[in-house]
Amino acid sequence: MANSIIMPKTGMAMEEGILLEWRVKAGDTIKKGDIVALIETDKSTMELESDYDGVILAILGQAGETIPVTRVIAWVGQAGEAVPETPAGEAKPAAKAAESVAPAAAPQAAPAGAYTGKATPAARKLAADKGIALSSVAPSGKSGEIRVADVEKAASEPAVQATPLARRMAADQGIALSGIQGSGHGGKIFSADLSAAASASMSLGAAREDTRVPLTNIQRITGKRMLESQATIPAVTQNTRADVTKMLAVRKELNEKRGIKITVNDFVLVAAIKALEANPRMNSVFDDKELIYKGSINLGVAVATERGLLVPVIHNAHALSLRQLSAKAADLAGRAREGKLNPDEMSGGTFTVSNVGMYGITAFTPIINPPEAGILGVCSVEDELRLEGEKVVSRKLMGLSLTFDHRIVDGAEAAVFIKTLKDLLESPVVMLV
Repeated sequence: MANSIIMPKTGMAMEEGILLEWRVKAGDTIKKGDIVALIETDKSTMELESDYDGVILAILGQAGETIPVTRVIAWVGQAGEAVPETPAGEAKPAAKAAESVAPAAAPQAAPAGAYTGKATPAARKLAADKGIALSSVAPSGKSGEIRVADVEKAASEPAVQATPLARRMAADQGIALSGIQGSGHGGKIFSADLSAAASASMSLGAAREDTRVPLTNIQRITGKRMLESQATIPAVTQNTRADVTKMLAVRKELNEKRGIKITVNDFVLVAAIKALEANPRMNSVFDDKELIYKGSINLGVAVATERGLLVPVIHNAHALSLRQLSAKAADLAGRAREGKLNPDEMSGGTFTVSNVGMYGITAFTPIINPPEAGILGVCSVEDELRLEGEKVVSRKLMGLSLTFDHRIVDGAEAAVFIKTLKDLLESPVVMLV
C-alpha cells in the first residue's frame, strides 16, 4: 500500500511551509530516514526525512511552492503501484503528457510562490522531478511557453551557489543567478547581492520600477507574533548604561592568555543568568490568573538571518560555564544562519537577549517574546570621558534596554533586575566566580 509524505507541522503556530527543493525524483528508490526534500518552516529550514522504504511514486509539489501543513506532497510505495487518488483541493501528480502548451492556472488557485506562466505538461513534470523552479527557466516556445528542452538546458548549466532566499528572489524577479557575482565564500550569492545587482542595473535619471519581494515564512510569522505581543502585553522599557571597562579588559586577557574566544555577548548572557537567579520573578510567565516561576533558565538569543529573525534557545543555561555558554551560543547562532536548527532548539525560552550593539544602536525598545516576562536589549559600547577626583579618565559604557511585561513585573522590580545586571557587568570577577 502506498504511503504519503506530508508537509510536516513542527509547531502549534505553523500553518504552512515552503518546499525549497526536492532531493529525490519520481522513480527513485528510498529507505526510511533518507532525506527527500528541503523545506522552510515558520522557524527554520529543515531536511524532510522519509518514514518509509519504497519507490517515489509521485511528487505533488514544485520547488518554491508554499504548501499547507499536513498536505500530501509525495507518495511512496512499490514499483508499479497505482498512485492513490488525490483528495479534493490538493495538487495532483504530474502526468505523462504530450508536449502541448498548458495555460497558467487561475490566479486564485495558484499557491504562493508557484509559477503562473505557460509551460508544457512534460516540462512541468521534468522541472518538478529535478527540483527546478519554472520561474527561473527561460522559455523558448513560440507562444512564450517553457518546453522540455528549456528545463533540460537549465538543469545542465553549472550549479550556482546561492542561498534558498536568493534563489526564490531571483525566480520571483526573473533574474538569472548565473550573471550575479556573489559576495559569499566561493562566490555564493546572498539576497543582498540581488539587491545590489538590481541597483547597479538602473541607469541614472531613469524611472525606477518597484520591486515586490515576498516575505519568508519566518518573517511573516515573526511579524504576526510581534503584533500580537504589542497588542496584548502592557510593555514598558527601561534604559541604563553599564561601565564595562573592566569587563572588556578581562575578556581581552582571557582570549589572549587562555587561547579562547569569548564575546562581549557571552559576558552579557552570564550576567543575565545571574540576574535572573537573583530576581526569579523575571524568569516567570503569565498564565491567566497566576504566574509560573520557571525552574530552569532557558535563554533565547536573537539571531539575524537572511530569512528573518530567529531566536534559538540555550536550555538550562544556568548549568553552563562561561566557556560552555559561549560555545553553545556560537553553535546555535551558526546553525540558525544555515537553517539547521531543530524545532526543540527554537522553543521553551524563559528570557531573551537581543544584541544590536554592533550596529551602533545606543537604545531601543525590544519586543517581548510571549509568554516570557521580559527581553534585554544590548546596545553599543561608547567611549566617555569622566572626572574621577581631579583626573579625567576614559571609560567604556554599554547601553542596556529592558522591556518587561507590567502584569508580571512592576517598575521597581524591573529596576532592581537591570541594576543587578549592571552591577554584574561592572564587576566581571564577581560575575565569573
